[in-house]
Amino acid sequence: MAPRIALVSDIHLSRAKPYFHANWEILLQELAQEAPDLVLLAGDIALDAPHREDDLVFARAQLDRLPAPWRAVPGNHDVGNSIPDQRGEATVTEPHRAAWLRHFGQDYWAHDIGDWRIIGLDCLICGSGFAAEAEQAAFLEQAVTEAAGRQIALLYHKPFCAFDVLETEMSQSYWYPSVREMVLRLMRDGAVRLCLSGHLHESRDRLIAGIRHVWAPGVAFVQDIAGEWLPDRHGRRRVGYMMIELAEEPLMTLREPSRMLNIDIGNWLRKGIGHYGTLAGGAPYLGMMPEGWSAIP
Repeated sequence: MAPRIALVSDIHLSRAKPYFHANWEILLQELAQEAPDLVLLAGDIALDAPHREDDLVFARAQLDRLPAPWRAVPGNHDVGNSIPDQRGEATVTEPHRAAWLRHFGQDYWAHDIGDWRIIGLDCLICGSGFAAEAEQAAFLEQAVTEAAGRQIALLYHKPFCAFDVLETEMSQSYWYPSVREMVLRLMRDGAVRLCLSGHLHESRDRLIAGIRHVWAPGVAFVQDIAGEWLPDRHGRRRVGYMMIELAEEPLMTLREPSRMLNIDIGNWLRKGIGHYGTLAGGAPYLGMMPEGWSAIP
């Protein structure tokens, strides 16, 4: 029987500002019923870890409540966004990455399950010039070489591209064109069959240049659910997660639990990403969190 995997992304947990915690509790109940063999987390586990490391501490404790083994890669709200910055956000730094390593372990890894090898990557350090960038590239080559006939899926936070792997526009929504070659070479060689990501809070399943690219929806919130101001990326804007039957030809099933709240944070973003930082970072939101409150059982 093919392994069943839950693909989860953008849960944005925070002890200080638990805006979206209700959806996390519902997700835990849903996954207990799903009983997946593995949970993959495609980043943005924290609400604003570059400004508040306790978001990582809290998120790690929450992930240990999952009803199955899990593997995670970091997102921009975990370690900082790609360099160079385009939107005025906190960017990835070696201290931010070190905080991830302290609480979650390695940010790139390989996990074998069934007939597949899943390789997790930290796409935020691509283009950073950190020593870890070259180390990750070498690890990826070795992990593919040693896959022992298994099919390969990649997991990272940002989608690889919008519609074409050779598109040249720079956007923090996707991998920058200048850093794609590390993965493009493996795609051209036929080594990679499946690419899994999150980041955009949209679900999508599309074949691009012969490779299947799957976007997980966000768990925490949506952005512009009515499509009034964000450009159309041909994804579906609803909270939820993906269930994957990891067979020879993977079967994707979108889950959008009716109990989950489709919280639209468009009001935070119409004024630019800095407004998100104002509301997500800084001091605890004491109006929501009584003294001594904790969601850790």
